[in-house]
Amino acid sequence: MTRAAVESLRGWPVNGIAVVPPNQRVPSMGDNITVLRASHPLPGPDGLLAASNVSTALSNLEREDLLLCMISGGSSAMLPSPPPGIALRDEQRLTKSLVNSRATIHDINTVRRHISTLKGGRLVQLCKAGSILSLIISDVPGNFLPDIGSGLTVEDPTTFQQAIEAMRKYGVWELAPDAVRDYLTLGRRGKVPETPKPGDHQFAKVHNVVLADNATACSAAARFLSADHSTPATVLTSRAEIEASQMGKLLAATATDRTRQTLPMGSILLGGETTVLVRGNGTGGRNQETALSAVEGIAGLDGAVVGALGTDGIDGNSNAAGAIVDGRTFKRAERKGLRPKDYLARNDSYHFFHALGDNLITGRTGTNVGDIYLMTRIR
Repeated sequence: MTRAAVESLRGWPVNGIAVVPPNQRVPSMGDNITVLRASHPLPGPDGLLAASNVSTALSNLEREDLLLCMISGGSSAMLPSPPPGIALRDEQRLTKSLVNSRATIHDINTVRRHISTLKGGRLVQLCKAGSILSLIISDVPGNFLPDIGSGLTVEDPTTFQQAIEAMRKYGVWELAPDAVRDYLTLGRRGKVPETPKPGDHQFAKVHNVVLADNATACSAAARFLSADHSTPATVLTSRAEIEASQMGKLLAATATDRTRQTLPMGSILLGGETTVLVRGNGTGGRNQETALSAVEGIAGLDGAVVGALGTDGIDGNSNAAGAIVDGRTFKRAERKGLRPKDYLARNDSYHFFHALGDNLITGRTGTNVGDIYLMTRIR
């Protein structure tokens, strides 16, 4: 995104910062673009430094300047900027608790917006540029702008009270660091300024444009499958937000109906983002957990195939994008002494599929528009 912007603005005076994951390959973008690395999915010291550099650059802009923001998945973790009193380790601990709690991205980012000096529209408050254009790649189901990158250039419709309620909802409030609870409590009492709200005059200069999202990827996948299989591929939704094991069971049930021909032939696609309640200390992520949850449901179904993958090429704490299963997976696992329920219990989906050679390994794609779930039948 940054390289394309630099090329498009050739001939104009351009300076910028690109904040990217540690292992992301970065093309040459010229001497005026500073590339900074930042940890993901948990915030790290490198992200804290990146956020400080971004804040300094914003404060140096003037009214005749244009700020061009290119925002994509991962921004929430890669630009940690906690307010005074909250340490990076506090934000790390809180983020880990939220991610492991089965909380939705909306609830997670409601909290993130309220413990940041950049998120929830606070970036706009720091910026003196006369115009701000944000070009956004969405990894959030439904493209709710305040949740994409935790709303760096968007007014925040949520409150400190809602952030506290979200933490209580998932049992995270009691686990949170004292500094976080104290800060949010002060905010609820009006002792800390709220994030900017819809209608704030400062946002008249801001233009937010979504360039691509999960629906974009699902539509492309459907076109490919329809052409390749000569049977229709249907996108049911690009806004799915359910628990990973339930998604796996749903895909398995759909595959069963297709195999029994109680539903028309063709592929079914869903997009969105599932959640996982982490109970074990295994390796994996929501996509491999989804696929693993479908194994027993399609056992013995000839030709039935279920797949789940993250469009960024990363799934949880593993190096896989996801996994693929079919009607023979259960028997193959059984012969190796692998029990799906055991691996689900310890959230170790990666090693189950690694033993079978069924992980989907793509490497980082550089683009994140959420996850894609597939059910099809191979004749």
